[in-house]
Amino acid sequence: MYTNSAITCCIGLLATLACARLDKPPLRPNLDYLKDGLQKNFHAKVPHIDKWGDGWIPQWCLDTSKSSSNGFNPEDISTYNIKYDDCNMAWVVCVHKKSIMSIDTLADLFGRVPVRSRSYIRHVLSIPDAYGNAYNVGDNIALKQIGADGLEVLIHEVGHSLDAHAYSEPLSSSQHWDDEYKKDSHVPDPYSGTNFAEDVAQSTVLAAYNAVVPGGFGGIEPEWQKVHHQYATVQTLQRFAGNLLVPGGWCKNRLANSKTVPVPKRKMMLRGRWIGARSEKPDTSVPEGIEVIEPLDFDSGICGADIDSNAWGAARNSSK
Repeated sequence: MYTNSAITCCIGLLATLACARLDKPPLRPNLDYLKDGLQKNFHAKVPHIDKWGDGWIPQWCLDTSKSSSNGFNPEDISTYNIKYDDCNMAWVVCVHKKSIMSIDTLADLFGRVPVRSRSYIRHVLSIPDAYGNAYNVGDNIALKQIGADGLEVLIHEVGHSLDAHAYSEPLSSSQHWDDEYKKDSHVPDPYSGTNFAEDVAQSTVLAAYNAVVPGGFGGIEPEWQKVHHQYATVQTLQRFAGNLLVPGGWCKNRLANSKTVPVPKRKMMLRGRWIGARSEKPDTSVPEGIEVIEPLDFDSGICGADIDSNAWGAARNSSK
């Protein structure tokens, strides 16, 4: 989970080790100073956007929009397919009519995330909120009042999915991460100190910057050595996994979309059944030739929830 500068909450995707409060001081108050370099060097892909017809919504967007913490009318949510030229499967995203991020902005921002890491995200939902924040639940990202300059927020949230899926083991709960963390004197920012899961996600932002922006992280941060082992560990692992944070390449695997369901109508109800015209149900199946990544059940609102190691191993092996 990520909020603007004062990022909140912890992600409970891994073991207790990943959720313990850290004891090192922050290097900077936030990562806003990386925004410009990320935006200029992670170039947008040309999106092909198709709006779904009336009456249908992905199950995850429906459930999340109606949740007690959000409480939105699903009729105010529009669903779109966004397809880029680096993948023959579209991403299904949802945008509330009062979101500060339009579908065009969302398509531009999401397309800047390198496809090899973008492939670990199933849905994105953009909704309004009194405060800017974001979270990743089971490889689905909710952006709440996040605008066009929120690329580092997206990379952070993608970092949670990479932590869970992409490496030889869940990184934030590994002894390897604990060992590398101990070699540094600081964490990148205050939110990195929340727990190892958020430290890995924030270090993913640093690693992406270091890998792609000319001059690297050291070009903008004179005290880079204080957090070097954290972001260098992520950068090394993402390289071994196929340069996940580097632009270029093609999608080889994707998560299957959540079930397509009817949009509940507050009106037009007869004898307990929804009535009214619906468009043809969209086809959101995974195309032939793309391997399906098995989803992992993690929630940014739960801290200390273990992923079953056998389930994680089976899921990761199926996504190779």
